[in-house]
Amino acid sequence: MTQPGDIGAIAAHPAAGQGGRSRRLSLSWLLALSFGSLIAVSILVVLGFAVYGAARNTVDLLRDRADLGIGVLTREVEGLLESAGNQAGFVARALETGEADPEDPEQVTALLFGSMAADPAIGALALIRPDGQALLAERTETLAKIQTLDFSGDRAATAALRYGRANKEPVWAPPIYRADFDSSILTLQIPIYINDRFEGVLAAALGVKALSEFLEHLGAGSAPNTFVLYGKERVLAHRLMAPGYPGLSFNAPLPALAGFGDAVLADMWRPEAMRPAAIKARPPLMSHLVEVDGNTYLFLYRELDAYTATPLFVGAYFDTDVMSDEINRLLNSIVVGLAALLLAVLLALFIGRRLARPVLRLSSVARLIGELRLEDIHDLPHSRVRELDEQSSAFNTMTGALRWFQAYVPRSLVHQLMREGDLASLASDRRNVTVMFSDIAGYSTISEGKSAAEVAALLNRHFGILTSAIEAEGGTVDKFIGDSVMAFWGAPEKQKNRAIRACRAALAIRDGIAADNREREARGEPPVRLRLGIHSGQATTGNIGPPSRVNYTVIGDDVNIAQRLEQLGKQVSPDAEVAITVSASTVADLDGLFEVEPVGEMEVKGRAAPVAVYRLVGTT
Repeated sequence: MTQPGDIGAIAAHPAAGQGGRSRRLSLSWLLALSFGSLIAVSILVVLGFAVYGAARNTVDLLRDRADLGIGVLTREVEGLLESAGNQAGFVARALETGEADPEDPEQVTALLFGSMAADPAIGALALIRPDGQALLAERTETLAKIQTLDFSGDRAATAALRYGRANKEPVWAPPIYRADFDSSILTLQIPIYINDRFEGVLAAALGVKALSEFLEHLGAGSAPNTFVLYGKERVLAHRLMAPGYPGLSFNAPLPALAGFGDAVLADMWRPEAMRPAAIKARPPLMSHLVEVDGNTYLFLYRELDAYTATPLFVGAYFDTDVMSDEINRLLNSIVVGLAALLLAVLLALFIGRRLARPVLRLSSVARLIGELRLEDIHDLPHSRVRELDEQSSAFNTMTGALRWFQAYVPRSLVHQLMREGDLASLASDRRNVTVMFSDIAGYSTISEGKSAAEVAALLNRHFGILTSAIEAEGGTVDKFIGDSVMAFWGAPEKQKNRAIRACRAALAIRDGIAADNREREARGEPPVRLRLGIHSGQATTGNIGPPSRVNYTVIGDDVNIAQRLEQLGKQVSPDAEVAITVSASTVADLDGLFEVEPVGEMEVKGRAAPVAVYRLVGTT
């Protein structure tokens, strides 16, 4: 026999006494290996992110350059639009406040020339009166000139007057092509109201040519491929439009992006050519990559929606070959870091799952034991980890012992013992209980000529029918006495409707016996006839017996009455397959839920006074 002092020797030499399970790993060694692996992977991650951090400087530099370049371009475009708006607004306020007389051509001319001189981007300023007559100041290659024109038949002027009569807020009108200017223009329209009377519209025109010339000059340095889009389908400004762009007309004032002379820009939004950029731009800057003829270009752009109804897109594109080395280093760093991180996660998950699997099994089995669902428990498998294997073996042994424990001790009593954890909770007490006794009529005749195994099989099947019905109604099967069963309700747990539960169980037993008898008759075996006696009253409940061998039961005179009632079944229902005899005290607790037939008062052995006896027929 192994002594306690030998446990260390067995741990040091796992092969001793282990048979085929000698190649088991120590949990401490496995944990050391696991954490060592995790540390090694962590070091790789740190190194990877160190490389990534170095490359991040390059990425930030690229982002800063992009922010700076597109930011300058955006500010210049916004500056042109805002400057034009400010100068045109100055003229409008001067006319509305009376600083300049709108009826005096000389004052209006001086005002228009002064505003154009203050903002070279303005190509023309016009005061269009409600009747269509206009005073137009236009910038030429040498000097500005003033003209008086009749715009009453001009579609753009008519639309501007229509807007001015309905609105007082300035608006940037959609681009239009002016044949007289030989250019498309972007027009700011400001309605003029004097004392709430509509006096016309002040129109400030920015020429697309001029805006494109500005972009050509701005992009002559580090970002030659700048652009301004009107929406996503039209080009508002581009270096190719500086000398003029062919094919423009009133119906097509701006060139379409699709088929534009700049093939790279023309494919900017083509879905099959687009893909996300590896370097994400900082909002509000946006970016994506476009592949054109085998080359990849990075588009950086911002959306301006504070001016025209259709948003403007201001941006530039770059050949990625210029920055490919930096981007490749960045991508390689990210790939290495992510791969190392993924490896660490996968390794941690694998080891964690391997270690957690037997613990989870143990937890699941422990939960089933707590619910006394021992029939659902399967033996825990052996483990290559020594400590977990010993745990599984001990748990399997304990489960087997509990199965035997449950077989010999009533289930409800086991539940209470597990909840209370102390036999003191089952101390003797005086309680109201309902007691049931059963007995097989003519048992000797049925068992005659059968072997011991056949008799045991008969009783086991019979007791199974009774036990299932009793426990289904919360009853406690106290003991098996030969072919008899003693059960009770109201202990160890206090119960309501004790009599009702007992009678429901009795009727369920009757149905079970009837079904079993049909099977017996089919096999040519004699039927089983059963007597049941049920009585309600007070009894002493608790642990009866010496400390080394106790039995939780109920004793008292009322217990004996239940047994006597079972015996009276042969007189009350001599021909019944299952005779159920109940006392008056039980009937009094049934609340009229069951049909009973009075049999009369009968003498009961051990009782001086007769007992009122009833036959249980069924439910009402």
